[in-house]
Amino acid sequence: RRRLANETTMGNLLAGTQPEKGGEEELQHVDTGDSLKVKQILDETAVRAVLENKGYAEDHFVDNTKIALMVVACLFAMVAQFSPMPFPQSRPLLGVCCSGYFAFSGILQLCVKFLEREAILVTQAKPPAAHGLRISSAFPRFQSNYTLKIEYNAESATPALEESHCVGKFFDADGFFWEQGFLATVDDAVARFERDQKRD
Repeated sequence: RRRLANETTMGNLLAGTQPEKGGEEELQHVDTGDSLKVKQILDETAVRAVLENKGYAEDHFVDNTKIALMVVACLFAMVAQFSPMPFPQSRPLLGVCCSGYFAFSGILQLCVKFLEREAILVTQAKPPAAHGLRISSAFPRFQSNYTLKIEYNAESATPALEESHCVGKFFDADGFFWEQGFLATVDDAVARFERDQKRD
C-alpha cells in the first residue's frame, strides 16, 4: 500500500488536486477497470461518511421488509420440497406453495424497484429535520463520473442535491483510493444539503 501526506487540506480537494505522497494515510487499492468494484468502494465510503461523520442512524425498514418477504417465500419452497405427502395427492399443496413462492418473490422485486430503487442508504430523521435522508448513487459502465444524490426520504420531497465527480480525483493511475478526500467530499455535500433545507 502507498501512503499520502497528512497535510492534505480542503483547498486541495475543492481544486480537484490530490495530496502529495510521503505521509501516513494508507490507501485501498482497486482495479480501476472494474467499475462495479470502484462503485462498491465509493458507495461504502459514502455510507460511512453519512453514518459516522454526520451522525445519522440507518433506517432498516426496507431491508427488514425484504428479509421478511424472502423468509416467507423460502418457507413456501421448503414445504413444497419436503412435504411428506405423496404425489399426486400433493398437487393442491404444491400449487399453493408455488403460487405463494412466486407471489412473495414478485412483491420482493416490487419493493426493490419502487422502494429501494438506487438508494445505497436510507437514514432515520435527525432533529430538527422531520425526515431521514435517502442517498443514491450512479456510476455507469465506461463512464468516469460518479454521481451522488442526496434527498429527503419523503413523498413531499424537497429539491435534491446531486453532484458528479470524476473518479480520477480519488483514484490514482495505479488504482489507489484517496479515502479521506472522498469522505470530505461527501461530508461537504451533506452539510450543504442540510444548510439548503434550513434556508427553505
